[in-house]
Amino acid sequence: MADWSDPELLKALAISIVGLGVGLWWISSRILLKIEQVKERQSGLWRDSSTSHADE
Repeated sequence: MADWSDPELLKALAISIVGLGVGLWWISSRILLKIEQVKERQSGLWRDSSTSHADE
């Protein structure tokens, strides 16, 4: 069983938790940014396709 009074273990645990938090924040911000870009691209394509069909 882990000795929770060991300062090295607590330090390693804190560093791991901070690292995971930063990693999750970074990946979620990248995913949200990509979703935003896809929505903008899709709305642009729908506008372009509606104008191109009007020309026919």
